[in-house]
Amino acid sequence: MSIMTITVSGSSGCSADVYVARYEVYPNVDPTGVCVGLRTVCSPNGLSGYWDTVVPNDDIAEGATPDDIVKLAWSGTTNVTALSGTIVPWAETEMIKSTIIGEQFAKIEEEG
Repeated sequence: MSIMTITVSGSSGCSADVYVARYEVYPNVDPTGVCVGLRTVCSPNGLSGYWDTVVPNDDIAEGATPDDIVKLAWSGTTNVTALSGTIVPWAETEMIKSTIIGEQFAKIEEEG
């Protein structure tokens, strides 16, 4: 289930769904934060991209839920550039590209 859908006015039928693709303490040894990775899939052309960031432990309030931490990654903090600032412009450009992108053009099979 996507955590949000991005749309552009005037581009009927085009959208991009954003999914949490990574969520883990980072790094494994002596963690300094939580790595949040977001995958975005455009519709109808199926183009996708992945972005991640580390939300520092110092920016995470005591008792914060995973949803709270993902929101910090999306919106940004004092120490983290908002992923939304990269993902939204990318999606607005990519979602309206032709659906021919990513389509199979030819299939080459070896005989024998």
